[in-house]
Amino acid sequence: MRHAWITCTLLLMFLFGGVVQALAEPAKPEFVETTSFSIPLADLVNGRKLSVLIANPGPETAVRIQVVGKVATVLQVPQDGLVRLPAGGVAEVVIAPGKHLGVASGQLLLISPAGIDRRPLAVTETWWEYLTPAIYWGVGILVLISGLTIWAFRHVRRQRRRTAAQAMPTDDGTDEVLGVFTHSDEPSASDGLNRAEYASELAHLASAATPPMVIGIFGEWGMGKTSLMRQVRQALEDNHQRCAHVWFDPWPHQYDGNPVLPLLHTIVAELGLSHREDISRVLRSISVSMSSLVLQKSVGLNLDDVRRSLREYDETSFRVRSERTRLDEQLSLLIERALKRSGKDRLVVFVDDLDRCAAEQITTLLEALTLHFNRDNCVFVLGVAKDPLIAAIREKYGEPHAVNYLDKIIQFPFEMPRLSKDEFNGYLAALLPPEIKHARPLLAIGLPRNPRTIKRFVNVLILQDRVARARSLNPYDVGVLTSILLIRDGDAAFYGRLNEDATLLQRVAEDIETAQGEDIPDWSPLAVDLVRCFMSLKRPIPADVRSYIDLVKVSTSVTEPEPMSSDSVTVTGPILSRLGNPLLEDTLSLLADRVERHVGQLVAEGGRLLDLIVRDVVSSQVLSLDDMVSRERPGLLIVGPPGSGKTTLAARITQRLLERRSGGEIPVFIRCRWLKPAEGGLELWMTRALTDEYRIPSTDAFALVSRAPLVVVLDGLDEVEVSARGRLVSALLRWQHVTGARIVLTDRGRQLRGQLIEDESFEVVRIEGVVSQDAAALLVQEGLDAGRLKGFDKALESPALLSALVAATDGLIASPGGEDVDLFQAYADWATRRLTEAGGASLGPVLSYLAEHLAVEGKEIFSIEDAEIRSLFRTRGVRGMEVAAAVRSMAEAGLIREVAPGMYHFLHPELLNHLARRSRG
Repeated sequence: MRHAWITCTLLLMFLFGGVVQALAEPAKPEFVETTSFSIPLADLVNGRKLSVLIANPGPETAVRIQVVGKVATVLQVPQDGLVRLPAGGVAEVVIAPGKHLGVASGQLLLISPAGIDRRPLAVTETWWEYLTPAIYWGVGILVLISGLTIWAFRHVRRQRRRTAAQAMPTDDGTDEVLGVFTHSDEPSASDGLNRAEYASELAHLASAATPPMVIGIFGEWGMGKTSLMRQVRQALEDNHQRCAHVWFDPWPHQYDGNPVLPLLHTIVAELGLSHREDISRVLRSISVSMSSLVLQKSVGLNLDDVRRSLREYDETSFRVRSERTRLDEQLSLLIERALKRSGKDRLVVFVDDLDRCAAEQITTLLEALTLHFNRDNCVFVLGVAKDPLIAAIREKYGEPHAVNYLDKIIQFPFEMPRLSKDEFNGYLAALLPPEIKHARPLLAIGLPRNPRTIKRFVNVLILQDRVARARSLNPYDVGVLTSILLIRDGDAAFYGRLNEDATLLQRVAEDIETAQGEDIPDWSPLAVDLVRCFMSLKRPIPADVRSYIDLVKVSTSVTEPEPMSSDSVTVTGPILSRLGNPLLEDTLSLLADRVERHVGQLVAEGGRLLDLIVRDVVSSQVLSLDDMVSRERPGLLIVGPPGSGKTTLAARITQRLLERRSGGEIPVFIRCRWLKPAEGGLELWMTRALTDEYRIPSTDAFALVSRAPLVVVLDGLDEVEVSARGRLVSALLRWQHVTGARIVLTDRGRQLRGQLIEDESFEVVRIEGVVSQDAAALLVQEGLDAGRLKGFDKALESPALLSALVAATDGLIASPGGEDVDLFQAYADWATRRLTEAGGASLGPVLSYLAEHLAVEGKEIFSIEDAEIRSLFRTRGVRGMEVAAAVRSMAEAGLIREVAPGMYHFLHPELLNHLARRSRG
């Protein structure tokens, strides 16, 4: 027996020594299983393997798993036992049967740079066949060791989260000490925000003020109300011995019938009086009184009961008054006895999280404070967000009474102080581990001064920073990671754009650098401030932040709205007069006038009217303007390359329709880019376009779109985003099939829209150019002989180029009697000279490089918002706001033409090819 006691004593000493050592050791990989490993021999024979889990609380590392002892011949570790453990993760190792199966024992070792962790390992027979008293002793000791080991392991893990430091390799190969992994979101009793003075004075107020008193600590969620209340409670404990104090959280009891009962039970329990029979007896009596039917009527007697008889009313009122008096006496007795037993003379009750409860429970508890706890020995301290509190009062008592009611309940309102700049910076600096401290200026820009928000963001940043290091992002800058996270959480719209174009941050930086006193474009203010901070720190903005976005991106499911179905189209008749509303007829006349002015301006901007050659794609027949206006099919698709005159033709068709007004139809000209096919159906898209562009009231515009006989002329299908283009075409076809409306649609490019071509209701025509005789006559009037211009036949494809030729006659051909001139070469030289004379000498190479890029890519139109185009300009030294200025100079020189905001094309494909060859030559 003596030997057994000695054995137990030695085991306990070994155990406690191991615990102390574990507390002192740094974090290291270890087996998740805290007891020994064993597997029955029968399972090995049947092919089963032993699975072992390894936890790695530290950085990524390599470890070796080794089986030692006799069991090494029975079990073997694959791949020489080498295992790569991820940072802060768990890995599984499968131990397979060896060559010689049998009963054996030994140890399983986990060897890492931080040390060795070991566990007993055995292959056993069925355990109940070998039970002996010694095994019973071993089982008992093992249970004891397991329990203590689990406790020690969990305790060590908690300690490591708070205080342990661990090493992680940095970019330069050195080791850097990392601080705590995350910060707890639990309220703190310690003062980390310079609020000790507030806590001290509030504690003094609770102790010295004349009760009854309710102190309200107001502040939005996350401002530290609970932490301040804990500090006040600690100040009472340290400096105001006369006060007993309890903490009551009504949230878990919000569905109880009356919150007073759990409050009283909390008071009794926290004062340590639950075992006293006299206190329990009073508490039971109060519970019976508060649950009685008579007390439920104390708030207000039922009107039907009052009407029954005056006698019943008097009897009921008497019982109510008697019961309330008795309850008041019982509550007084309970609180007095509780204070007396505690040796105190004042009770301070801290009520937290009241604003989380349902509105009914909030008002019920507030009423209870006035009705039952309006006593000379009770002080209540409420920590609440004011908005939910006022909303609950308004819900029950109405708007006018909310503020007055709150003033009556809470005698001393205290607003949580906002963090000053120094407090904010100090609090932030205390949370940041060393490896991300240099991101503090960026955090100071993007984080609100809310302690909980700050702490949660820093926790996310610490985690993302460690993942970034584990992935070996190269190059890596925690400041860029911080900026991406701040933008993701602070400006969803810009983050969406950044997700589509990962070069936007560099563009913001370039625009800031090249602004030269001008206002920068309408970028996100948060992004601008962050980029400016980066620039002030002399740190480069990466050209592409895609790797950072992939790291922090939150997967969002953006569900596009379904295309407008035929059921969503309202058809009440094709004739406007059926509306029976003269005001709508006036609105339609107003719309016609505004459309006429708009298309008239477009035709004038198109230059001198030249006859276009428009050919039916199917029949090859050349069509006149009247042919297209009086066509039989309700749909007309006009296609042609950039600069061929599609917009001008669509405007002229609209003018001719306005002149005819056949059948009461009113044409309306709408740019496709005016439509916003993001939500709703086509009716809503066109309603918004009429409202925004023609200033028609939205209700009238919707009525016109849904019921009036409109001919819709839609210009520039190619200007709609590719992702929305198919949806727009489907909606147009549905709308046209249901309403019978006539539609004219223009689209650039040589690739026809198959969905429209295959539809029998649409006729497709192509613009092939300008009538040769008209163009030649126009040039003769300007002193040019079309016969001596090589390439004149190709120039006929582009009315835009012909208009430019008229403007370029001065200096385009030196002498009328000279030799024939290559039109595109002469025009390119003339326009380039204009560009140089206007101060764009450095733009010549950029122009040629742009032309070569478009020729190689097979593109006709380019956008200055395109990341590839921006990169092309950047490589030639044109950055930021200089890009838009350079493109404007090229347009003014007559080389390119704007077809939509930010969208341009060269005046003719041959001009583009000529400049591209010049770049290669």
